[in-house]
Amino acid sequence: MTLPTTMKAAILTALNTPLELVDVPVPQIESDEVLVQIEASGVCFTDVQILKGEHAPPALPLIMGHEGVGRVVAVGANAKRLKVGDRVGVGYVHGACGHCRDCRTGGENYCPDFDATGFSVPGCFAEYVALRDQWANKIPEGIDPIEAAPLMCAGAAAYASLKKTEAQTGDTIAIFGMGGLGQYCAQLAKLSGLRVIAVDIDDEKLATAKTLGADECVKADDSAGDAIQKLGGAQGCINFAPVTATWPLMLEACNSRATIVLTGVPAGEMAFYTYQVVERGLTVKGSSASNRQEMAELMTHASRGQIKGVISTQPFDAINEALTALMQGQVEGRIVLTMAKEKT
Repeated sequence: MTLPTTMKAAILTALNTPLELVDVPVPQIESDEVLVQIEASGVCFTDVQILKGEHAPPALPLIMGHEGVGRVVAVGANAKRLKVGDRVGVGYVHGACGHCRDCRTGGENYCPDFDATGFSVPGCFAEYVALRDQWANKIPEGIDPIEAAPLMCAGAAAYASLKKTEAQTGDTIAIFGMGGLGQYCAQLAKLSGLRVIAVDIDDEKLATAKTLGADECVKADDSAGDAIQKLGGAQGCINFAPVTATWPLMLEACNSRATIVLTGVPAGEMAFYTYQVVERGLTVKGSSASNRQEMAELMTHASRGQIKGVISTQPFDAINEALTALMQGQVEGRIVLTMAKEKT
C-alpha cells in the first residue's frame, strides 16, 4: 500500500475564525506510533470551546478533533500492539507518562503530563493522524465507524461520569443536559439498573430521552430541583450542560449524601453556600474524558448493540457548518464528519 505524502486537514489558525481546509504533509510516525487513516470524526462542544478561546490551546495553528475512528495503515518499529488493518479509535487522551500515581491507578486521563488529542497534539480533523500504539482504542469490527466516533469522547465521558456517581442498582440519578453525552448516559444508566430522570430546557431532547429509556423527564426551569424532589430526589446528579444555571437545581434535586458529578464546563463561575454541601453530606466530583479500562468496557456495550447515538452526518468539507450548528444549539445529539476514502 502506497501512502500519499499530503492530506487534507482543517486547520485552526486564529481563535474565533473558521477552520481552513488545506493540504498538509501526512504525519511521520515515531517508532512507538501508528498512522491511522480516518474514516469518521465526531465534532464535540470542546472543539467549539477551543475555537472560541474558552479552552485556549497552547499553540496555533492546530488540527482539532478528538473523536476519530479509522484503520491503521502504517506501524512504527516498536509498536507491537497493533497491525495494519486494525480499526482503532482516537480519543481525547493521546498519551500519558505511564508512571505517575494517576497513571498507575487508572487515572491516566488526569496525568499532569498527558497529551490531549486536538488540543496539545494534532487531532482528527484530517485524513490521517499519528497515534501512540499503547493508547489506541481498539474498535470491534461489528461497530460502524459513524457509531463509534462519538463514543471516543461523548460516550466515554458519559460512562466515566456515571461511574463516578457510585450509584447502586435501584438508585435514581438526574442527568442535566440531554445532548449527546446525556443521551449516552441515560442508556448506560438503564443498563446499570438505575432510575433515570432526564433534565433539559428543550422539549424535543426530553422526548428523545424518553425513547432512550429515561423514566421521568423534567423541564430545566427554576422549579426543576423541586420537581425532582417530588419524584423522590436523586442519589446522583450529573451535569453535562455547559451552563451555570444547573448548579442550584442540582443542589436542590439531590438527596442527602448524594454525589454531584460535573462534566460540562460552563464559561462562568458556579457559586454556592458551603453549608448546602456540608450539612447534607454531598460529594462533588469533576470528571474529564475516561481511562482505557472504561473505554474498553464501553466498547463491549457498543459491540452488543446496547447503546446507540443520535447522530447526524456531514461530509468533512462541511466542518465549519457543523461547528456553527453546534455553536448555535442546533444539534440534538452528535455530528459526525465522514471522510472520502483515499484511493491507494
